[in-house]
Amino acid sequence: MSAARSNRRSLFLFLLVLAILAATGIGIWAFAKKPQTRSATKLCEQLSQVDTLSTSIVTLDPTTLGPQVAELQRATSVAPSDIQAQLSVLATFVQEIADAVRASPVDKKAALTAALAERQARVDEVTTAGQAVEGWTITNCGTSLRTTTTRH
Repeated sequence: MSAARSNRRSLFLFLLVLAILAATGIGIWAFAKKPQTRSATKLCEQLSQVDTLSTSIVTLDPTTLGPQVAELQRATSVAPSDIQAQLSVLATFVQEIADAVRASPVDKKAALTAALAERQARVDEVTTAGQAVEGWTITNCGTSLRTTTTRH
């Protein structure tokens, strides 16, 4: 009977360790999946990473454009509700333009022109969203997304 008792004890101990590991894993997963807190401070911090976005778009420099666009996309996850929709419109549009330019194997300027022409119907919406985001960043962050109009 002591062998059977030892096996039960080992099985119980194994199940206990397995349950603890599962609970720990679930806790880590839940913490990692927790949505980021949306706040003006966090958005200002995130937008400081896209301070050369306008220059990157104009020059089509692939070494800066990709990272700048990715940071703008990440900014949408921390944007407060008063600017989230406008920032999402702007970020989506910029992402689409950047993707079209990156997909062009040869003439990046022609790809930019074509991508903008294809989205001409959305220009007013994106312009309005961009102006709202810029106004919001000037008011809340003390800076503009345009590299030529930075305020401190």
